[in-house]
Amino acid sequence: MKKRYIALLIALAIVMNVIVLYLFFLFLEMKNQGEYWKYDKGVTIEVNNLSNQSLPNLIFSYSVNKTDYKEVGTIKSLNAGESTQITGSSEEINTGDLSLYLQYYINNGGKKLDSIVYFNIMKPRKAVAVIDIIEVDANGFLKYEMKGFDGLWEFGPEEIGSSEVKY
Repeated sequence: MKKRYIALLIALAIVMNVIVLYLFFLFLEMKNQGEYWKYDKGVTIEVNNLSNQSLPNLIFSYSVNKTDYKEVGTIKSLNAGESTQITGSSEEINTGDLSLYLQYYINNGGKKLDSIVYFNIMKPRKAVAVIDIIEVDANGFLKYEMKGFDGLWEFGPEEIGSSEVKY
């Protein structure tokens, strides 16, 4: 009978240690992700239109070499004051040297391309880019603030807005 109690106590001690270790690693993950803990696993792009006008199509894609792009998703016509999200798998991030790009068209038909997140690791469990569109200038260029989590670290906020055009 005494051996059973000892075996039960050992089993309970092992279970408690496993639970404590799980909670410890969960706490570390939550601390590392900060405010981005609430987002789903995979790659999430959240766009908040804080400007006073509708936005053009916003095209998000991955590329290693800035020539071959794999589209993640498109946000079509986001009205003033609206927000939306795109969430996709991180399985497409199969190299540790990959960037996520935002592409949109400006008023003269030109194309603007911005690198918004650089991934140092392959297939991060979670990556988040939060883009707050502040204004759209007379030429169609976006001025926005971006922040997020790249799978390892938080980044931003960083304000972006230039008149560099790619044809």
